[in-house]
Amino acid sequence: MVIFAVRMSVKDLLEQYQNTPRLFQLADRLSFAQPQKTALKDLQGSSSQFVVAAAFQHSACSQLNHLIILNDAEEAAYFHNTLENLTEALDIFYFPSSFGQKR
Repeated sequence: MVIFAVRMSVKDLLEQYQNTPRLFQLADRLSFAQPQKTALKDLQGSSSQFVVAAAFQHSACSQLNHLIILNDAEEAAYFHNTLENLTEALDIFYFPSSFGQKR
């Protein structure tokens, strides 16, 4: 998916993501009764945060809990911050890993 944003607000851009057929497929998969493992690959820049924000706000997924695992603490912190800004949600939690950290 390629979207060019010229003088488009973040809200308008998020709405573009919410109305794509691929997002409807993702929301259907996430709303299955059985837990699903889904990987988002080859997304550039903030597109992964937009996809996740659009899925969070989809009616089929808005009441579900989601767990997002990222490669490292820095990537997770940026993802968390962007997701909070896109969704304006206060119930997004960041759980940094303590694995492998030396004190």
